[in-house]
Amino acid sequence: MGRYSGICRVRRGDESGMKQWNERRGCFVRQRITNNNEHVRFLFEEMYRQQVHECDLSERVGFHRDTIRGWRCRYNPRVTDLEACLDYLGFKLKIVRKYKEEHEEN
Repeated sequence: MGRYSGICRVRRGDESGMKQWNERRGCFVRQRITNNNEHVRFLFEEMYRQQVHECDLSERVGFHRDTIRGWRCRYNPRVTDLEACLDYLGFKLKIVRKYKEEHEEN
């Protein structure tokens, strides 16, 4: 029987097991972002910029790869799930005031 090479790689601590980046596949995935949520779009564009595969991100963060693939076109992630993914990529989800202070005075 073959060895399961899914999430167990990370649990074993095999950081070198990351999937090799394929520019052609990365461009294909980038063109397939149909979710209009700006935060989800940013997540996938940043994954493309840092050359991180969906399957590698899912293993590092602890989601199934189909969950992250579903965000790309069909579903919106929960805030905690999005925070975990952005944290792995080196970003932080932060709440800021929508309008400037001068709008509050009127």
